[in-house]
Formats: sequence, structure tokens, C-alpha cells
Amino acid sequence: MMPNENELVERLYRSYFKKLFIYANAVLRDPEQAKDVVQDTFHESLRRIDVFATHENPGGWLMSTLKNKLKENERMRRRDLCRLLSLDADFPDERNLPEELVVAQPEPQEESVIEKVERVLTPEEYQLLKRLVFDRASHLEVAQEFGISVYASQKRLERIRAKLYTVFPERKGRRKKK
Repeated sequence: MMPNENELVERLYRSYFKKLFIYANAVLRDPEQAKDVVQDTFHESLRRIDVFATHENPGGWLMSTLKNKLKENERMRRRDLCRLLSLDADFPDERNLPEELVVAQPEPQEESVIEKVERVLTPEEYQLLKRLVFDRASHLEVAQEFGISVYASQKRLERIRAKLYTVFPERKGRRKKK
């Protein structure tokens, strides 16, 4: 990267970080995750410095990139939730009587979804999955907590998903319907 490109990114970082952060925080309602997405946006500007440096409106480019990152973030969060939660159980209709609700519950001998997940995953994998999916922690937060890199956190999540697909093969390739 050329020194003038470095100065450009630094100048735009100082000028636009707060604006982008406020927008991302309004969408995500989580300051830590908003900061991560904004930083990813600036990382993308460094990665694509050839396009970014010659763009006629770098601020607009940053905002468009941020919006795309936010959409990607939401898609990943929904996908992760969808993959973890098992929709195999038939949820009874709310109009049913309480007696029918008891009958509709699975037999106690059957292992619950969470029990299956805990059985397949190591305690550390389960903690990582729990933090990312249920607590909605970012990969950066999880990486810091576990003392690993963000990339390692992402790869571990991929391996966890692969393990869960062996236990829940019917979930593979399934998409959330709107």
C-alpha cells in the first residue's frame, strides 16, 4: 500500500468512523458488534484499496460497504440460529387443551436436542457455539475470550457445524422460510 493510500484510509477512518458506528449501532443495537462491523468495513477498504482510492465518493463507498456488511452479518446470525435450533419437534397449536399438550411432548427416553449437542461437542466447542449463537457475541469477542484469532473462531464454528450435521443430517441444506 502506498503512503498516500495509507493516509487516505486513516483520514477517512477519522472522519467516518463515528458516523458509520452510529448507523451500525442503530441497526444492531450492540455497540461491540457494531464496532466490529465498522472495522470490517475499513478492513474491506484496505483489501480493495485499488477500487476505494479511485472512487469518486469514498464516504458513500464506505456506507454502501457497511450496509452490505450489516446484511451479511444478519444473514449469518439467522443462518447460525436456524442451523442450531431443531425444528423437528411438532410445536402444538396454541388452541389445544393442556392435556393434549402433555401428550404431544416427546417421550422422556428420547434425548433432547441440547443433550445431543452437548454429547457430540466438547465443552469448549459447546461454549463457543453458545457464545456465538445464543449470546450473539462477535467472533472478535469470542476470539479474545478463548485466546484465539478471529479466523480460528470462524473455522471452529465451521467444524462445529460439520459435527452437528452428522447428528442432524436432516438440517443440512435447509433454509429458513419467510
